[in-house]
Order: sequence, then structure tokens, then C-alpha cells
Amino acid sequence: MVRFHEYYQPKDKILSQCREILLSLDYEIDMFSTESYSLTTKSMRVRKTLRRYDYVLFVQITDKVEVHISAKRSIFRRGSESNIGKYDIILEQTEDRLPIEIQRKIFKPIQNEFQKNFNRINKI
Repeated sequence: MVRFHEYYQPKDKILSQCREILLSLDYEIDMFSTESYSLTTKSMRVRKTLRRYDYVLFVQITDKVEVHISAKRSIFRRGSESNIGKYDIILEQTEDRLPIEIQRKIFKPIQNEFQKNFNRINKI
């Protein structure tokens, strides 16, 4: 799951703006690399669903700002009383496709902030 945003400023300035935007949206920055113009957030959990999804945002600045989501889904196993302790009750699966409602919940605030900050053309 990827979203692209255009920008009209130097890469290092855009990277620091991305960091400030994500911090203002209550994300914690895990990795911030000025050499590769990328950053990664710590794992966040989507709470308004029947199943739990944990996701990480990866922002890469190339000719556009790329926002990637990497997610995993927690599934509760059902088992009999005889296998308690033998197996984990929660099974985690990586997800390459999240439901559209969850994608909107994640991308919409980021998209709104990026549009406010990046889509203005700065004339020199």
C-alpha cells in the first residue's frame, strides 16, 4: 500500500517536514536517515476493527514523497483445553492488503497534512 505526494522544495527540507508532520500526528520515529532520505515509524495499532492490525509507515523521498504501509494482522486461535500452553493463542500474519476503511483511516490525516505543506509551489 503506497501513496505518492509531489513536492517542490529540497529533499532535506521535505524530510524534516515529513518528520514534523508524523510527530504531530502522534507517530514515533524509529529510524531517520538523512543519507537515504527515508524514515520509519514505530509500530502502531488500529483499534476500531474486529481484528487487530499493527502497521509501520515507511517514508522515502525520491522524485516524489512515497508513503508505504507494512502491516500484520493478529488472529486469535481457537483450541481445546488440552492444547493450552502448547501453542500460541495469537497468530500473526503479514498483510499485503488492508481493508479500504483502515487504509483511509491511516492515509487520510497524512494526506491532508502533506497537501497543506507540499503542494504549494515556491517561487524563487
